[in-house]
Amino acid sequence: MSTSAITEPAGTTVAQAVPARRGRRVRPTTVLLHVILIAAALIMLSPLIFGLFASVSPLDQILSRNGGILPRVWEWGTYLQAWTTANFSRYFVNSLIVTALVVVLDTLASSMTGYVLARRRLRGQRFVEGLYVGTLFVGLTTATLYPQYVIAEALGLDNLLGIALVQLAGIMLVHVFLIKAFVLGLGTEMEDAARVDGCGLFGTYWRIAFPMMRPILATTVILGFQASWNNYQVPLVFSLAAPDLRTLVVGVSALQYDAAEGMTPYNTVLAGANMALVPIVVIFIVLQRHFVRGWTDGSVKG
Repeated sequence: MSTSAITEPAGTTVAQAVPARRGRRVRPTTVLLHVILIAAALIMLSPLIFGLFASVSPLDQILSRNGGILPRVWEWGTYLQAWTTANFSRYFVNSLIVTALVVVLDTLASSMTGYVLARRRLRGQRFVEGLYVGTLFVGLTTATLYPQYVIAEALGLDNLLGIALVQLAGIMLVHVFLIKAFVLGLGTEMEDAARVDGCGLFGTYWRIAFPMMRPILATTVILGFQASWNNYQVPLVFSLAAPDLRTLVVGVSALQYDAAEGMTPYNTVLAGANMALVPIVVIFIVLQRHFVRGWTDGSVKG
């Protein structure tokens, strides 16, 4: 058959030969689903929106029953007052120090422990893992908080480092099992090649396995940051005798009881609470690409 038999007829352009793509049809169920999701998002965000408006509203409007949601006068000075007069600048720095210590130590310790449990069969490993799981289910955080403080004080760790270490003990176990499950789902070819080239256990972990854990590490960083930043009990116990050790969450709560005039400055309290939300939102936005992937992989693999 000649090539002229399969060519387009004379005068026919490519645009005419290819049928026009029809517009995508939107289904009513899709529209309804989006409406439901938007409505649910607005309902969940409504307390945050109200808190933002209330933080810049006059105190008498907040205490009034018919004050309304929108501020009559926008008083942005409440944020400056919270940052300076209420000593939130010190509390914010304390929160950053404690949370940074927890995240760094948790990332290193959890990844090392999870990697070893996934790649090595240790004597008594099942007993140790069972002990970990039992600790998670029993939930001894509150019962052991005072003994932990006494031990930290005896060791000279009644400071921000002690707060970080006590918080680390409470959140590390979950991350160990997430990382172990993630590592069990990874192939061992590159690790085997590294061992052939002379890498030991730590070298294989640090050079090969650690970079491959990026998705699950992003998940543990977000979870660890959120758990440490929002922790209230541990910093409260450590700062009862030393108010300078208060973190931002404890400072926001203490502001309600430190009012000199006997009236709680709710607008200043809400301003501090809104400032406490900013770092968590920023961390999640930066690491959100890896969060869902790391969480699902760490939950179902292995």
